[in-house]
Amino acid sequence: MENLYFFIYTFNMRKFLLTLFLLVSVSALWAAERDLAPVNEDAFLIQKEIAVWPTDQTYNSQVAVDHCQAVRLHPNWFLTSAHCVYSACATRPCTVEITLAESLDLLSRVRVKHSTTSPSVYIYKGFFPGQNRISGMDVALIHLNPSKADYFYLNLQDGKALTAEEFRQKLQFDPEAQAQLQAYGARLLNVSGVSGSVQLKPRIVVPKTTAGVISYLPGLSPDVYYVSDLQHFISPGFGVQQGNSGGGVFTRSGDLAGIVSSLLYSQDGTASFHDASGKTVLTLKNAKSFFMFTGFNGATLNFIRNKVPSLRTISVLPEFAAETQKKFDAIVKAEEEMSMRF
Repeated sequence: MENLYFFIYTFNMRKFLLTLFLLVSVSALWAAERDLAPVNEDAFLIQKEIAVWPTDQTYNSQVAVDHCQAVRLHPNWFLTSAHCVYSACATRPCTVEITLAESLDLLSRVRVKHSTTSPSVYIYKGFFPGQNRISGMDVALIHLNPSKADYFYLNLQDGKALTAEEFRQKLQFDPEAQAQLQAYGARLLNVSGVSGSVQLKPRIVVPKTTAGVISYLPGLSPDVYYVSDLQHFISPGFGVQQGNSGGGVFTRSGDLAGIVSSLLYSQDGTASFHDASGKTVLTLKNAKSFFMFTGFNGATLNFIRNKVPSLRTISVLPEFAAETQKKFDAIVKAEEEMSMRF
């Protein structure tokens, strides 16, 4: 009987200590978030929902449609992940539907048609789907030509379609839709000069736009690294399943650090990265606990610069990052340990 009492006491004490630990951890995270600089949510208005499908297929529930996010860098140029558009657009005509604005009252969408004779979707040529390549090549651009695109307007209060003129009239009294339509441009953090590894100074934020509503995941960990050996940013604490492909990864002030890319992992939760020859250079044991995203290195940045006019960039060094002497395998090991705390 004494042993039974001891077991019950020990079990309850463990439950108490576990609960106390969780409360302290949550309180610490809340305090850390509270003490950080405020998030510039207005910067996220440049992020848009997109849907992509082959043009020769009717848009309905039977068609494979890729739903992603994109960042409006210019009134006529949107940045997204290559894997969002590759299957539908790489070898055949495709349609990209972009939600430009969605408020409580108004909806504005545009459909961009792409073909080899009239290209509108540009996929970085080095991108190869189905692999975790060490080079960050998961980027694509969508060109919106207003004279060729098909616009769609809707009054959400009664569900009726609007003409362009009717939409413009109602838009005068809808500041929320106006703000979404007018939002474009971001300053890109340039990591092309990084030869080793750097630790990002500002915390990251990953927003998502859904039906006109912006939600976001604030990165509480300061351990966000750009690793030149991997040509990727790597961070603990998010979990790749929470990413939104093609969307932006911002600093809290609104600068664009990168684009949400894909991470392919095995059934056992591991993910391997290979070099151009196929040699494995890194294997993550618990890949689902990591958040890895494509940064703007020399290759991807030049690809964007060659298309997008008036692109604003700034070097990640020294204002936004600090150099570190850690090797990438040591960084990954530390990130694995840190990921267990979030």
